[in-house]
Amino acid sequence: MKTLILGIGSPFGDDQFGWLVAQKIKEMDIDPQSIIIEVTDRPGLNLLQYLEDSHYGKIILIDTVNANETPGKHFYLNADQISQFTGFLSSHNIGVAPSIALAKALGIHIAHIQFYGVQGKYLYTKSEKISTEIQEQCDIMAEEIYKAIANSDC
Repeated sequence: MKTLILGIGSPFGDDQFGWLVAQKIKEMDIDPQSIIIEVTDRPGLNLLQYLEDSHYGKIILIDTVNANETPGKHFYLNADQISQFTGFLSSHNIGVAPSIALAKALGIHIAHIQFYGVQGKYLYTKSEKISTEIQEQCDIMAEEIYKAIANSDC
């Protein structure tokens, strides 16, 4: 089974985090036959299309969060934790948590989903400027995900 790494984001502010981390992982030594890396622009409920795909044994979602925490704080959640998360789990209107909760309600298998995120600073800006806190976390998060993949049976 393949692993999907999905960088979620937009071209604005700290919301670029998921894209940047996905790009950094793509530049690492990964097996393109077993690990697929994609990015998506604010997928909303279209995230369900990825979740329904039975080709993936594991799905890793990467996104900026708005949980009113210190910018740069890391989040790692499994599927059940995502669907129960009461804070904003995305800087998008319909983000990861509501999409996962809907998938679960629809009977879509979600146990193979993992979420890696970081609290953003510049969340609701039309600027391309990324905060220093988020820039510093891109390499750290990419390495963390890479190690998790390397230590699993992907």
